[in-house]
Amino acid sequence: MIHWLTQSHETLPGTAVFLSEKEATRLASLQTEKRRRDWLLGRWTAKRLLQTVIWETSHTTVPLDLISVANNADGVPQVASQLPLVHGQYSISLSHSHGQAMVAAVAKPNWPIGCDIEKIAPRGEAFIDDYFTEAEALLVRQVAGAQRDVLVTAVWSAKESVLKALHLGLSVDTRAVACLIDPTERPSASWMPFRICCEDGRLPHPAPHFSGWWRVMDGFVLTLVVEQ
Repeated sequence: MIHWLTQSHETLPGTAVFLSEKEATRLASLQTEKRRRDWLLGRWTAKRLLQTVIWETSHTTVPLDLISVANNADGVPQVASQLPLVHGQYSISLSHSHGQAMVAAVAKPNWPIGCDIEKIAPRGEAFIDDYFTEAEALLVRQVAGAQRDVLVTAVWSAKESVLKALHLGLSVDTRAVACLIDPTERPSASWMPFRICCEDGRLPHPAPHFSGWWRVMDGFVLTLVVEQ
């Protein structure tokens, strides 16, 4: 089961008492107010989600400051704790956009998962030419206006989610991954599936088989990807 949560800057508590000691040190090292707020919102959202998932799986309420979320050398978020029932038992993905954070989690260690949140906005033809495969471009060019903006944002967000699940981020050509969303489907507040095709010859390692979903919410597109 995939668990997910979105939260905004407005939900942040007045103090950062929910951070572990190492997280508090990391927060103090961040140089800009925006970076600190985004980082803090990501940890707040991740910890709230994990606390809920831990309760659902083990019926134990774990204090937020005993759940630690840090990025490894590849930038992949890792869950750590002094509690064995938490440490390394969950795989998560984080995303930020315009004062919003999204976190997705599965109760499996080292499981490929990716999520992304993107504000819906116009993106020009040059963007499509630079980052989309021919198949993706063909699909998004079948619609126009606001629906096109949603679809282009959804494809871009989906690609980000897949590349996060592959632990690659934007270190590779985004055209090595194709996320094919049916242009005849109307944007929905319910999760809708999309098809994922990875070109292994253009990736540093073979990709697993992924399932992906997308939806719209309050002017944003949300995407989720997980290994089947």
